[in-house]
Amino acid sequence: MVKVIRDPIHGDIFLSGLELRIIDTPEFQRLRRIKQLGMSYLVYPSANHTRFEHSLGALHLAGRLASRLGLSGEETALVRFAALLHDLGHGPLSHTSEELLARYLSTSHESITAETIKSSGIAEKLGEGGIDSTRVVEIISGEAGYLSRMVSGEFDIDRMDYLVRDAHHTGVGYGIIDLDRLINTIEVRENTLLVNERGLRAVEGLLVARFLMIPTVYLHHASRIADAMFLKATEVAIERGELDFTELIKMDDYQMVSFLRSSRGYVREIAQRLDRRRLFKKVLIRGWHDLSPGLRERVLALRQDVKRLSKIEREMAEDAGIDYGYVLLDVPPEPSYRELDALVAMDDEIRRIEEVSPLVSVLKVAQKSHWSLGIYAPEEHLDSVRRVTANLESYVG
Repeated sequence: MVKVIRDPIHGDIFLSGLELRIIDTPEFQRLRRIKQLGMSYLVYPSANHTRFEHSLGALHLAGRLASRLGLSGEETALVRFAALLHDLGHGPLSHTSEELLARYLSTSHESITAETIKSSGIAEKLGEGGIDSTRVVEIISGEAGYLSRMVSGEFDIDRMDYLVRDAHHTGVGYGIIDLDRLINTIEVRENTLLVNERGLRAVEGLLVARFLMIPTVYLHHASRIADAMFLKATEVAIERGELDFTELIKMDDYQMVSFLRSSRGYVREIAQRLDRRRLFKKVLIRGWHDLSPGLRERVLALRQDVKRLSKIEREMAEDAGIDYGYVLLDVPPEPSYRELDALVAMDDEIRRIEEVSPLVSVLKVAQKSHWSLGIYAPEEHLDSVRRVTANLESYVG
């Protein structure tokens, strides 16, 4: 049996009977209720697409790329299932809750995806269909060479789909890339995924698209503020013992929002603020080059020291004469582009893309411009918080 699904990005997506049975599992259907872009719908009203359709798009592209590379039927099936299931472990609001996983559990959605496949009925269903679930997990976990690189690598099908899909649903024109050219110039040499010389411009196009989408969509200041508010409300709920991570990672967006709304005090207030789009405002923004190397290093270290970060926020709030939770210190991860490690075959010689593309060398330097530390507070407290946070160094040390 073959099922056809109409997708606004790729047109018809064809599914096998086994793929359809996997899609119909509760674990996969949950992705219908996980927004792809988290809080970005507060900035771009149409950004309500989900991990569900992204996963279908990734499966479709995996099939196209497998056909281009001439993979065997078994490898094609494995990489299609890996692409289909690669986001199964995302928590509510996608990358918004992943920040919590990194802070408190030192884990990622990929690890949770692997565990979900093993512990749910998905592994059994795959086995009944003749698919080795262990190999699917290996591909998702990055342990299967070029098959893993197809799903998560320097120019993978995950990026190909989400850039085009996110651009479509936000109305932003920067995410348009030449999918056909990119897929048709990818090769496998010496167990390594690379593009040939004819695909260089397509890879550059992907890099530029992602470079422009990061500040425009993924790190838009209003989205960052909403994310910070959500994270703090969730942290407070965890500290109160109202929520634990075993519950959190299984929730969908609806359940998470319902939990926040039905809570009390600060947590409920933040839920109401998000519902009404009464977001905190920017108090202070410091870019990558605004901070000395030493201060920047200490700031970035706060991402691995949640207690220290919370302590600084508490001190800022006390000095401003307001309650804890109303001064938020937002420290994004250090900017990095995995795509810069992409390999290109030039005249039978395999070289890193930055060696053959002047554009990539420029992007490598320019990527730092996307990073900025932010301090946020409610509008009514901006003046008092601005006075005490002007000397950031006194808090960070």
